[in-house]
Amino acid sequence: MVERRTTGPRRKRRSSATLQRLETARQRRVEQLEREREKERRVDAALGPFAEAATAIEAAESRREDRIAAVEAQLERKLAELDRQRAAKVAECERHVEQVRADAEMEIAEWRSVLATSVAQIRSCEVGVADTAALLGISAKAVTALSRQAPDAAPVGTMAAEPESDDEGSATAPVDTAAAAELEPTVADGVAVLDAAEEPGPVGEAAEWSGEETD
Repeated sequence: MVERRTTGPRRKRRSSATLQRLETARQRRVEQLEREREKERRVDAALGPFAEAATAIEAAESRREDRIAAVEAQLERKLAELDRQRAAKVAECERHVEQVRADAEMEIAEWRSVLATSVAQIRSCEVGVADTAALLGISAKAVTALSRQAPDAAPVGTMAAEPESDDEGSATAPVDTAAAAELEPTVADGVAVLDAAEEPGPVGEAAEWSGEETD
């Protein structure tokens, strides 16, 4: 019999070393894919908390801005109320000050009338301007001004014949305000000083009001 020969090439068998290398490469690929899948799982797991935290931060910032706006609005309301209270207190203080001044002016006018009457009485006793000024410790101009301010001031015969200093002026001249101003320190020195602790008046009222303000 004739032997049959194959016409195709023979298939070579791979060596065990080659198979081992291929298996090792395949295993590395499997392990790489597993690591990649693990990374994807870890990324997916991190996305949830990140999104939750970002949403919480936005909400916290929004609440913060709302609370700050509310506190600032409350502060503005309180400041406006304090401004209104301050304006009311200032107006009240000004009214008290005006009342104190008016009462003081009235009282001072009364005491100046007493001074004028006293000066007129001294002058009616034929006491000259210079002597009256020396007696009372005031200037001659102040004596003349007070003489004109006396309620019942009238020319006296003996006074008309008496020479006066050039500073006194004519009988029809207006009251010398500078001379009247010189009376204020004289009054303060003892002519008409009031004891505020014993005499009721605007000064005591002002002190009482001032005490109320300090409460």
